[in-house]
Amino acid sequence: MSTAKTSTRHPRHRKAGVWEHFVGLTLGNFFTFIWWSISAVFISILIEWVGMYFWWDHTHSKIMLEAELKYLSSFNRNLLTGLYPGEIADIFMGHTQHWMEVTRLQAISEGFTRSSSWVFSLIGYGLESAIDTVFIFAVRLAVCVSAITGFVLVAIVALVDGLTERDIRKACGGNESAMRYHHAKRLIFPSIALSFGFYLTLPITIHPALVFLPIMTVMGFAIYVTASTFKKFL
Repeated sequence: MSTAKTSTRHPRHRKAGVWEHFVGLTLGNFFTFIWWSISAVFISILIEWVGMYFWWDHTHSKIMLEAELKYLSSFNRNLLTGLYPGEIADIFMGHTQHWMEVTRLQAISEGFTRSSSWVFSLIGYGLESAIDTVFIFAVRLAVCVSAITGFVLVAIVALVDGLTERDIRKACGGNESAMRYHHAKRLIFPSIALSFGFYLTLPITIHPALVFLPIMTVMGFAIYVTASTFKKFL
C-alpha cells in the first residue's frame, strides 16, 4: 500500500538557488541582449532592402544616418553616465567601424559599386545600405542608453506618487482594485521593450523625443496605478 502511494507521488521540482538566479540575471540577460540586438540589426537591414526595392533609392540609409547624427547635438549631458549621447554614439560607432575594417565590408561594397555590371552594382548598393543601417543602429543604441535615465526618473516619481496615494487610500479605508493593479503591472515592461525595439528598427528618421516621451508617460502612469492600487495590507 505504501509502495503504491509513493509511486503516485509527483517529483518535486528543485528551486533555483542563489547562484542560478545570479547567472540568469547577469550572463543570461547579457546573451539575451546580444541575441536581441543581432536580431534587431538583421530586421532593420531586411526592412531597408525591402524599402529599396519598393519605395526609396539606395541613398535612403545614408540620409537617415546623417539625420540621426544631427539629432544627437540637441541632447544635454546624461545625468547618470555624465556623458553626452554624442560621446556614447562615438564609442559605439568606433567599435562598429573597427568591425567593418576587420571584415572589410566597406571595401567590398565599394568594389561592387564601382563595377560596370548592374548586378554587381546592385549588390554593392545593398551592402552599402546594410553598413549604413548598422551605423544607424549604433547611433540609436546610444540614444536608448541615454534614455534609460529618463525612464528611471519617471519610474521613481511615479512610484513615490503611487505609494503616497496608496497610503492615503489605506488611511481613509478605500477599496482595493486587484484588476487595475494586475492590468497596470503587465503594461510596464512590455511598454519599455516595445519602445526600444520600435525605435531601433524604425525605417524612417524621427526625433527620439517623439518616440520615448509618450512611452515614458505610459510607463509612468502604469507604475503609478500599480503602486497606488497595491493591496492595502501586506
